[in-house]
Amino acid sequence: MKKNLYLCFLLFVLAGLTSCPGPEPDEFSSYQPVLMSRQQLETSVKHQAARPISNPGKLYQYGSYIFINERYKGIHIIQNQDPASPQNIGFIQVPGNVDFAVRGDVLYVDNAVDLVAIDIHDLPQITVTKRIPNTFPALPAPDNWGSEINLKGIPKDAVIVGWEIKRK
Repeated sequence: MKKNLYLCFLLFVLAGLTSCPGPEPDEFSSYQPVLMSRQQLETSVKHQAARPISNPGKLYQYGSYIFINERYKGIHIIQNQDPASPQNIGFIQVPGNVDFAVRGDVLYVDNAVDLVAIDIHDLPQITVTKRIPNTFPALPAPDNWGSEINLKGIPKDAVIVGWEIKRK
């Protein structure tokens, strides 16, 4: 009898906990989203002058070049013809970029939620050859990887292209 009473009490507590509303997935995030309009995103991939590398990610060798991802910003182009003296020669701005791959003369990048193909055969000149919108889910906050993002309050035409620490 005592065992059954204990089991009933435990089931009651567990049932109560599962029905309690919990916090929204991003309520406890230390980050706030950086937004860009869909229209801006679709014209945002551009070749720019070289800039210092501050938050490097993935690295890839392409011929005598090295590509280094800058989290949420784009891809650095390093001329490595003389490995003793590599030269930072340019930057491909790609807002919301986290990953990239190269096949042949095409650089494939994530431009936030879009997949973009860039012709790189004539570096440092580039040409966007294809864009496939909404290929990827919205970028999660760095402290919420793998969890759903609460998109309440984000304008319908806005895309998350990065995250920055919340100011208190």
